[in-house]
Amino acid sequence: MRKKLTATSVATAALLLGGLAVAGPAAATPAGVQVVSARYDCGPFGVTDLTIEATADNGVGSVRFSTGAGLAPADIPAGSISATLRLRKADGGVASFSGTANAATPAGQPVVVGPLTGPVAAGDRLDSYLPAAGSGDTSLSLNVLGTANTCTAVTAQTPGPLVF
Repeated sequence: MRKKLTATSVATAALLLGGLAVAGPAAATPAGVQVVSARYDCGPFGVTDLTIEATADNGVGSVRFSTGAGLAPADIPAGSISATLRLRKADGGVASFSGTANAATPAGQPVVVGPLTGPVAAGDRLDSYLPAAGSGDTSLSLNVLGTANTCTAVTAQTPGPLVF
């Protein structure tokens, strides 16, 4: 049984982060929600685009990121994905958004992770965190069904930074 969970975990992580296209934002974006996308290199799991949605309320930022349709190769239980997304501040600092949040996702359905929360200040401009080569830093850390994964942003966000 343990081997099946490990194989399922690795397969799930590979497909979640693999080089599949990301679904674009929904046709109607709620007021106050910003939507951007950026390309991420997830090492052995491939390069993918993530769609990132962000809002802020009273100094707390909330982000969700989504992958493409039909990614879950197996059922993923609610609350089984923990993540930390790091975004670069205009002043050179880094803002981190963390949480363990995902809805139960049936096999073959899109996966949405979040909300991940972190502090933001009025005027913050946050873009992809592109760590220096060889620094060991990551832009996105994930734990999917017990399997750790890291990704590094390779592009700035489109259409531009998130502005709070």
